[in-house]
Amino acid sequence: MDRAKNLDPAAEIKDIMIGVLELGVDRSLLDDSVSLYSPVVGLDSLSLLHILVRIEKRFDIEIDDEDVMSAELSDVGSLVEMIRRAVEAKGVDE
Repeated sequence: MDRAKNLDPAAEIKDIMIGVLELGVDRSLLDDSVSLYSPVVGLDSLSLLHILVRIEKRFDIEIDDEDVMSAELSDVGSLVEMIRRAVEAKGVDE
């Protein structure tokens, strides 16, 4: 059985963030309300790009640049929600 298929997508997204950003923290510290630009996360445009590329590969989706630009990415929850919408949209398209 594929362990990744049983993991909550939000948990997977947070795990990807932790890995890409080399945060060295437990997923439980990435509450949805944590600012993406806080010292805990420290997101910048390049690291966002790396996260999105990894997420696109993991979920076999393509996130439109316009969706990223129009999203109000302020906290972990807003990033997770944007990705969740892209994953759901792909499921509808199939």
